[in-house]
Amino acid sequence: MIKVLFIYLFCIYRLTTFSCWAGNPDKQVKISQPQASEILSRVKYAYPNKTLSFKGEIRPRRIGFKMIPLNVSFSSELIKFEFFKNNRSSDSIDETIKLSFHENKNNVQRIFNGKTITLKANQLADKIRGTDITYDDIAMRFLNWPNPILLSVDKAKGGKAWKIRCVNPSSEEAYSIVDVWVSQRSGALVKMNAFNKNRKIIKSFEVDSIQQIKGDWFVETMIVRTYPIDANSKPTSSFLKLESKN
Repeated sequence: MIKVLFIYLFCIYRLTTFSCWAGNPDKQVKISQPQASEILSRVKYAYPNKTLSFKGEIRPRRIGFKMIPLNVSFSSELIKFEFFKNNRSSDSIDETIKLSFHENKNNVQRIFNGKTITLKANQLADKIRGTDITYDDIAMRFLNWPNPILLSVDKAKGGKAWKIRCVNPSSEEAYSIVDVWVSQRSGALVKMNAFNKNRKIIKSFEVDSIQQIKGDWFVETMIVRTYPIDANSKPTSSFLKLESKN
């Protein structure tokens, strides 16, 4: 998913089975924290040992927004997104986003109009091309938050999944809590819910379908939803679709 957002897209590591007690999903499972950390660590470092390329599109589901074409490529410890001028695939590339993974930090670089900047924390909340996806979403900083908790084993897309809660050590950011679901079958992130400090859901990702390419599993389609704080407003969503170029 993109490793999420795009960690979802190449989380292909097949995890070994952990024995656990599945209780109320809102209560902690009686299991040691290192196991939850180990699951997320394997997700984070499930890099493909080859370069893989995809073409795709993001479709914001609201009036006035058209389909946004993009290229996505994966190589060791790097995901690259390319967007086209005027959102037309026949035009030249005018924006490149590079996501690199490090031991305790994920860096996001944006190349636009020939200028390269490494995004700071206060810039990560910006939306990408006006969609429901932000730079913070693709940075997936929640994977580095300390002391994740294994809550339960739930049903998810593709079968059973570990539900893991990540709590933000900072109280100054949009995402206070992030719950992620990791497939026991494929080791991929198949769902994510993000909550603000008032424990109100404000963002979700969910894999809708997957595709197998040369023995590895990748996202084919995914839905990203943004939930407004204003109770009178309706959620917005963006639909992501990817197709292999290999």
